[in-house]
Amino acid sequence: MSPKQAPRVVFITGSSSGFGRILVNIALANGDNVVATLRKPEVLKDLQDHTPSDRLLVLKVDVTKEDEVLNAFAQAKEKFGRIDVVFNNAGYSITSVVETTPEDVARTLFETNFWGAVRVSREAVRFFRDENPKGSGGRLIVNSSVVGLNAFQGVGFYSATKYASEAITQALAREVDPSWNIKISIVEPGNFRTEVWGSALRLPIPEIYSAPTAGYGRAAQLFSLLGSPEFKMGDSHKGTQKVYDLSTLENPPLRLVLGQDAVDSVRGQLEAISADLAAYESWSADVRED
Repeated sequence: MSPKQAPRVVFITGSSSGFGRILVNIALANGDNVVATLRKPEVLKDLQDHTPSDRLLVLKVDVTKEDEVLNAFAQAKEKFGRIDVVFNNAGYSITSVVETTPEDVARTLFETNFWGAVRVSREAVRFFRDENPKGSGGRLIVNSSVVGLNAFQGVGFYSATKYASEAITQALAREVDPSWNIKISIVEPGNFRTEVWGSALRLPIPEIYSAPTAGYGRAAQLFSLLGSPEFKMGDSHKGTQKVYDLSTLENPPLRLVLGQDAVDSVRGQLEAISADLAAYESWSADVRED
């Protein structure tokens, strides 16, 4: 008989709600040990009370604070000895128009969604390579959004944080040595029934942008429907199960576009890019140095 495989250790940021919170449950149900990090650990008190302490470690982590990120990885190593999967998930959204979004608000959003994600990804790669048993590597999954591939009006700065996260994660995936056995994936969910939009910071919208003919005016109709039970959205539990399944693949994709609405959106973006590329490709034919 082959020896019993040790439980995986799954490290999750943004564990208070949404995909992060659901993944905590799924991982525990599948026999994994979990490091659940979030800004307010008391949110998971009920789960802690009903889960053996040798299976769940709950830590206070604000991803805008590098010392808290590094300390969480260190505590995970101390308790479990290794980390097999990191789900880089912490973040939030704002609805606004680009023209009138205060710069300090946008910078704060970037500090969490982009720089916070960068801090977690960099330490995950270092940990997989230098702290885990040699050659065992690990799985890094970065939770992005479909708007990281196809920016949507009304969430321009949120889209920008996800575009930036997509770029840095793709670059990181190309930089790691295959011998490190580190597999990196980006998840781009569409509209799932989570708290991300309900808890979004909603900034005042100038009346001129609210006209039905304006881009934001059309988007506002969708935003008003997102919290409605009648509006069909992705099932967050089913979506998170796909994220868990992704973590088990031997050769995972770099990108997982998740949800039919996301697939349609990305396909439309690719078609638009292809059309522009074909229409103006000839402009590039004579721009080389003589």
